[in-house]
Amino acid sequence: MSRRYVVIGNGIAGQTCAEELRARDSECSIVMLAAERHPLYNRVALPRFLRGQVREEKVMMRTVEDYRKRGLEIHFETWATEVDTAAKVVRTNRDQEFPYDALLIATGGRPKPPPWSGSDDVSEVYGFQTLDDTKAIMEKADRSHSVLVMGGSFIAYELAEGIVHRGNSEVAWIMRGPWFLRYILDAEGGQLCRQLGEQAGVRFLCEDEVTRFSRCNGHYLAETAAGERVEFDMLTYGVGLDYYVEPTRNTEIEVRRGIVTDSKLRTAAPDVYAAGDVAVFYDRMIGKHNQMGTWDNAEAHGKTAAHNMGGDDEDFFDVPTYTTTMFGSTLAVMGITPDVKPDLESVRTYSFEDRFFRKLFFMDDRLVGAIMIGPPKGRKKLIEIMRSMEHVDGNRESLLDPTNLK
Repeated sequence: MSRRYVVIGNGIAGQTCAEELRARDSECSIVMLAAERHPLYNRVALPRFLRGQVREEKVMMRTVEDYRKRGLEIHFETWATEVDTAAKVVRTNRDQEFPYDALLIATGGRPKPPPWSGSDDVSEVYGFQTLDDTKAIMEKADRSHSVLVMGGSFIAYELAEGIVHRGNSEVAWIMRGPWFLRYILDAEGGQLCRQLGEQAGVRFLCEDEVTRFSRCNGHYLAETAAGERVEFDMLTYGVGLDYYVEPTRNTEIEVRRGIVTDSKLRTAAPDVYAAGDVAVFYDRMIGKHNQMGTWDNAEAHGKTAAHNMGGDDEDFFDVPTYTTTMFGSTLAVMGITPDVKPDLESVRTYSFEDRFFRKLFFMDDRLVGAIMIGPPKGRKKLIEIMRSMEHVDGNRESLLDPTNLK
């Protein structure tokens, strides 16, 4: 009898896993559950789509026909409501049951709601997670005179940059922290991001929060703890994710924000694996559990999960990377950063005048992470050094100079 695989989620982790399973076994059955109505699309391209730099068809990565050609049984607008690990069955919102020999949970997360009281009274509120979210934001932003962005995360930044780039709205960006990505960037890195944003026309409200929302002159009004008043037509936010772990309740699967796995992406339940944003996996680079939200990490997870679901015994190891535009510049984050391990050693160089910032992070004399603002020269070499896990001998500062990274 052929093996039966079920993959919950059709993001890049789930899609990679399903296609890798098919490549290894032409006879197995593969069922995919997709909560959205779309085939796989490139979430990394959504900020460019928001800025108007790519068309929707360039965001899409698969068609419905692609699933049929690969022998993947996909169910759109269908999500797991229960994983029965004893019976080895997945139950769905459509009262379906899918038995499995091996199961991948790659459910990702959904945007946390705005944390400030009164935001429920604002009718024009938008998170930024999906293709449909992006299209709704574009339509509303182009009809809005002013937009308020809440949160100090990557998502909040992508909203602020994307909307100001469209050129139709004034943008105010409020965050509780003293600067963007306060747990990753230091004060100088945060100051450079603010400098770039202000030059692009974004109004920053840092170390502040909204205390009251109301209506004023046909607009919404946000009043802040610092006494600022911001009129706006549209509220967008990026304050983190709640991970979709509900189907695993009442099972032996351990949940710690996300779903806990070992280094092989196995959960505590037999033949159940987790991958992508939802996975809290054992990270060999730092010797402890970690959770990553990057596209390339999710893709690599999907491949490792497929190998192990198919009978291999493979440890996951990769260097996560995230690269995006930064108000006309570039922001690149690689490997392990202080939000994951606060006691990392570091070296850095920066110039506000020349608009660049580079900081490298070390653990046990190994290069484990880096942040760059400005031209990301030497990025590939730094990733290569991180992947090698070799000790860095000599002058660490020399790695800050891209001419030494050829």
